[in-house]
Amino acid sequence: MSMNPLKNEFICPACLGNGYRRITKDASQPNIKVEIDCEACNNQGEIKNDEKNIFALRYLNNLQ
Repeated sequence: MSMNPLKNEFICPACLGNGYRRITKDASQPNIKVEIDCEACNNQGEIKNDEKNIFALRYLNNLQ
């Protein structure tokens, strides 16, 4: 039995696995939020573990 320390997929940090995100609709009214599709995971809630996505997630992590 071999153990693989790397998972093939992991939960999307942008939407936290929901497949959608809540953003502020207008800067003048920060309490009004709208739901949008998560483009980071293509509404799947999970991201494949590959070099391209790891690089993109580093960028996303800096925005939060």
